[in-house]
Amino acid sequence: MNHCVRSNTCLWTHLSRTNGPGTDTPRSLATLPADVLFEVSRYLDLKADILNFALAAICLQGNGLLFSLLPAVYNDVCLDSLEQCEATLAMLNREPSIARHIQKLTVRFTSSPHSGGFLISDLLRTLAPKLDALHTFIWDAEEIPQCDDMWFALRMSCPRLHTIGTSYGAKLPDSHSTLFQFKNLRGFRLALKPPFYDNHSDKLPSESRLWDMLIRRCPNLEELHISGAPFLPVSVVHPLCYARWPRLRSLSLGDIVLDWQPRGGGVKPPFIAFLEAHPRLQMLRTSRAALSPALLTSLDHGALPNLKRFAGSLEHLQGLAQLYPQITSVAIDEPLVIRDTTPLLAAGVLQGLHCLTELRVAFVFQAAYECGRLVRSIVNACPRLTKLELICARRPSFTVDTLAKIVSALPRLRHLRVTMVRARNEQSLRECAAVVARSNPQLRTFCITFISPSLPLPIPLNADISVNGGEPGHPYLESGNYVLQTDEYGLPSSVVGTERRRLHSCSLPPFGITMPLPTLPPKTYTTKKYRYRFDLHPKSKKGLGLIFEKSVAGEEMRVLVLMLSLGGAALWVFFG
Repeated sequence: MNHCVRSNTCLWTHLSRTNGPGTDTPRSLATLPADVLFEVSRYLDLKADILNFALAAICLQGNGLLFSLLPAVYNDVCLDSLEQCEATLAMLNREPSIARHIQKLTVRFTSSPHSGGFLISDLLRTLAPKLDALHTFIWDAEEIPQCDDMWFALRMSCPRLHTIGTSYGAKLPDSHSTLFQFKNLRGFRLALKPPFYDNHSDKLPSESRLWDMLIRRCPNLEELHISGAPFLPVSVVHPLCYARWPRLRSLSLGDIVLDWQPRGGGVKPPFIAFLEAHPRLQMLRTSRAALSPALLTSLDHGALPNLKRFAGSLEHLQGLAQLYPQITSVAIDEPLVIRDTTPLLAAGVLQGLHCLTELRVAFVFQAAYECGRLVRSIVNACPRLTKLELICARRPSFTVDTLAKIVSALPRLRHLRVTMVRARNEQSLRECAAVVARSNPQLRTFCITFISPSLPLPIPLNADISVNGGEPGHPYLESGNYVLQTDEYGLPSSVVGTERRRLHSCSLPPFGITMPLPTLPPKTYTTKKYRYRFDLHPKSKKGLGLIFEKSVAGEEMRVLVLMLSLGGAALWVFFG
């Protein structure tokens, strides 16, 4: 939801002030009509806040209010694990009154090709007739749906469905798959998972069907997102370059080769002509394979007048910053290799984007490097940021404490996400969250994720700079999502955290069965989730206990005790 955020505390305070000091706020909340409460729920950006608001309203007005708030609770459903998919989809099959309110459904889980994929796709096939309001469906598993009839059921049973997404793994859909029978789509997403690259290195047998569906049968396409492509193109010039979608406003391309034919001077590349033919394009994400940074100079003056968001390499951004200073969101997803001139180069490019409010930067540290100067230069170049995401891979670069002090110079920052290798002297995840919250009271949400130094690059990232919590879309060691809660004066008072830890587990063969070393089963991971809440301003200690408190007041008390002790000793020596 793209609504402004209002906390439950602020709403509660507003009701108290409007109803007077002698009015009982819970009862006055209970007198509000159900449609008014539904409109209030639309201003809550976090799902946890919407659920808490719905539960509070139900306690006051009874279960009858639940049905009026169901659209706010279930309009966007994202399932992040195999267990959650099985439990939730089974519940939705039993409760069609809830399923009919789902507008966007994302199914994401990691499993082997023979564990869970068929069950989930079959549950979706039986659920499709109950999804009356569904307009977006994303399948983001490691493999394609094993029950291909799922696509047929969605196409026939969901008349409002206009955006679909799927993923390719070790198995690919055949040319007769019902996936390629959709018409008049407005959005399409394709994600290529690691098993795809391990098993396929040549032309896809069904790629011609895919582009025939998108180009010929979907003339009003508005969003197209492809995370990668086959290593060999279907032709010298990719069919995408000849497509024309007048309403296209969002385009995301991974390592897809669009043009293999060398061209001399004065000949405009086909993909540049494609970009110039789509003036409504607002979001562009590309790679070096799809678009060489040197070709950006061939864009006509005035092309892409509505471009607001861009994701690519720093070299791409260098060519676009002077042409499109109105860009508000930038994602430098190609990791920057840190050198002595990198801070000046990155800050110089970003400084020219005066409207920039969202930024994501990825770094790679091949050796020990103090990154405080780099992050500080980026912060100074972008003082208007409201969303910031930093990815630092390979080696520890800074501590969370250092980062918290640097980003405190951003007064408008509301959402922070940092993914980094844990430093040797780093504190626990909970203590890191407390440091960030106390140093940055202007934040609303933030996320801290620790990754392994051996994590393969590049790290898979979404096209958009997301602020929503949940499972990271890549392997990790520890991850925490945090929400700052405020008091009646709007000041941060506590932090609600959800932490996840991935634990190694390896299933060994039964005792007594010999198995050669290369055939031992690989390591698997189990995730443990913890939810808690802690106060940012705990009750201070009184009396002598204040001397041992680790705070500013404790330091002042210790200095005062020391001064009194020295003064007393001096008086005793003088008069003694």
